[in-house]
Amino acid sequence: MTTGPQLFRVNDQSQESHRVEEVDFASLGLRERRDIQEWVAANPEILGDDLLIIGKEFSGFDRTNERLDLLAVDADGRLVIVELKRDDTGTNTHWQAIKYASYLSDASREDIVGMLSRHADISQDEATQRLIQHLGADDLNALNNDQRIILASHRFAPEVTSAVLWLNEKIPGDELITCVQLTPHHDAESKSLYVQVNTIIPVPGTADLSIGISEAQDGIRSRRSSFGEALTRTFSRNRNDRITAFLSSVADVVMEELSGVDKPDKRSRWAGQSGDHRYYHLWYSRPPWGNWTTSYRVNLYKGDSPPWRAIVHLSTDNTELLKNLQNQNLIASVSLQSEELSESFSNEIAGTLKMKVESITPVVDEFENEANEESA
Repeated sequence: MTTGPQLFRVNDQSQESHRVEEVDFASLGLRERRDIQEWVAANPEILGDDLLIIGKEFSGFDRTNERLDLLAVDADGRLVIVELKRDDTGTNTHWQAIKYASYLSDASREDIVGMLSRHADISQDEATQRLIQHLGADDLNALNNDQRIILASHRFAPEVTSAVLWLNEKIPGDELITCVQLTPHHDAESKSLYVQVNTIIPVPGTADLSIGISEAQDGIRSRRSSFGEALTRTFSRNRNDRITAFLSSVADVVMEELSGVDKPDKRSRWAGQSGDHRYYHLWYSRPPWGNWTTSYRVNLYKGDSPPWRAIVHLSTDNTELLKNLQNQNLIASVSLQSEELSESFSNEIAGTLKMKVESITPVVDEFENEANEESA
């Protein structure tokens, strides 16, 4: 039985299907730095995470000349060390990444702002603002509160996966290392390259696929491994909870009520978390939109009286676009409150977000068109 990833090209007219063969990156002449690294740097979502890339080929260490592939910040403020291997990890790529994480554990907020400033070729003020928007916070206090690692490769040596599973089991809370498999497929007929992406560690959703003894049965507690408990906490904390369900329902209503022209074609997979609130994005695949560059955003706060407050606004790091929207009085955020996460509250947020999309999206598109005409 074949258990690895497979890809088929299907003809919906003849109902014929043809398998697209798995290949090696090397056989296609593709390289780690020139190709794979550039793909990920341009689109970090390949790694299945909300990442802001702040460094590429980073080597700014004081007592070693070692060089890491990519350095990023996740939505919770953690530094993320990304190590990329083309077709095989070798036996010690995890140790290499752990060393880099240790080197960066004491990096200050100023250091990180400087890294992004140099990488993106922007001012330190612009880098600060971009990081604040990425974190969905009012400041950078959460920056580098922890570090984690993503290893990405076509194939993983058992020496690596065994060590990663053991390390993840030993640390409390979230996993230290994520392993992402990048499987290339080449369609000889169309001469197209496809890359299938799978997170193989931690294994998502395993808690939903099995049946076990209840937490307390005849006075006996179920004995889950610490790895299983950490795995369950990680994937249920934000991805499957009621906040994600609530904000996703808001997006569903907006999508249903908007016209096809105005309808965003990108949305968050789950409600992220930053500081004292959760957030959810809607945006477009066309420029200048992007998850962390320009997007519609709903921030949800839980307080005491009233318990729930939602902030609906447009988030952008484009200073010229921001000025344009401010001049037209379109940038102001809207605050809504409710005693509970009810359907009426969801509809109220959705209605506010819909009005923002209808009024702001045409202005953003016009701004982008004018910018393109000026540069032509």
